[in-house]
Amino acid sequence: MADPKLTLWDKARIAAIEAHGVKRAAAGIETQPDIDRRIERVKAQAAKRKPKKK
Repeated sequence: MADPKLTLWDKARIAAIEAHGVKRAAAGIETQPDIDRRIERVKAQAAKRKPKKK
């Protein structure tokens, strides 16, 4: 399956989630499956969205 078309808002959400993960990694937390799940949820929501017709 191809990656869904991400809007600017989706990309900002993913960047915020990843920033949170980086902060936790600096604190010594190595495995972060919850971060991966949150990113996948954003991508799944984007895949469900219907493309706009021109």
